[in-house]
Amino acid sequence: MHSILLRIKLTGATKQSENGSDRRETMRRQGLMIDTLAKRARELRTSKDPRPKKIEKLRSLISDSKHGLTSMDPLPLPLNANVEVTGIIPEKSSVFKSNMYPLLLYFQCSDGNEYPVIFKDGDDMRQDQLVIQLFTLMDQLLRKENLDLKLSPYDVLATGPMQGMVQFIPSKTIAAIVSEHGTLLNYLRAHHPDEGSIGTSGVEPSVIDTFVRSCGTLIENGRQTRSLTDPNSGILCCYISSWSW
Repeated sequence: MHSILLRIKLTGATKQSENGSDRRETMRRQGLMIDTLAKRARELRTSKDPRPKKIEKLRSLISDSKHGLTSMDPLPLPLNANVEVTGIIPEKSSVFKSNMYPLLLYFQCSDGNEYPVIFKDGDDMRQDQLVIQLFTLMDQLLRKENLDLKLSPYDVLATGPMQGMVQFIPSKTIAAIVSEHGTLLNYLRAHHPDEGSIGTSGVEPSVIDTFVRSCGTLIENGRQTRSLTDPNSGILCCYISSWSW
């Protein structure tokens, strides 16, 4: 009932605003895309097929032109309206190995970049969205007091009571890095060397500063907390979630 009333209010507002018809059409297309993804995610989650078969089916569904997912007119992504997408890359799409079998979708952006997204059906994503909003608010308040913990909250959007989208951040765990490089310092030195630096063990000072400050976010508060590093930048980040992949 709430979603129906909200849709009526939004429709009325867009009719009265400038370019209201264009905005209404954009919202309609976004809703259609979410409905299509939710339906396919539910089908794959409830099917008895093994994971490799689910991945094969997902790629086949995306490639099917009748679903309009491979290629589409530029559309603002509901998860992040600043990102304009033109389709989903079938060969990069996958299904995670977990109880809910969330979908990994790589959206092709109009600027040539890619935006990976996790679409999950069967779980309440509203709690994840609330947690990220709280951390974003906390970060803003701390920054006003000149305390920057180098937080980079990822995008989360609950598209329904039991479904939603999450920005996927490619990363490596600290354990994997230590296994490969011996120490985290060796890893940072390999990605951001600075032989002329003083007191940072051959690592760029800004990277060390980010690492030290971000350690302040590694707090257990009853939720799952993981220390991760971006494999491209080699910079430590903190990922906090209320559900496992």
